[in-house]
Amino acid sequence: REALAWVCHFPPGSVYGQLCQLLAMATGDRDPLATAGLLAESLSVTTRHQLLAILHARTRKKRKAAAAAARGDISDQLQGLSLQEGDSRDSQDSRDSQDSQD
Repeated sequence: REALAWVCHFPPGSVYGQLCQLLAMATGDRDPLATAGLLAESLSVTTRHQLLAILHARTRKKRKAAAAAARGDISDQLQGLSLQEGDSRDSQDSRDSQDSQD
């Protein structure tokens, strides 16, 4: 019980869940309500920990995909700019050559 009191404020998922399960086994039939509460607590913490891990992985994947897409967009924009600059120079050169011929 004392170990549970020490970690209950900021429980690491794996330690807290296992500690609750061990306490539930130790309590056993002496206090069925406390045993049920400890088992429910261990499941909720484990489930919450797994959910947070899944959400973190999904968020990381989305950020990575967005960063890759942004890099692709920037390279496309830069490529488009270089093509536009080349076109504007060609048209300006042709205008200059036409002016010099006149």
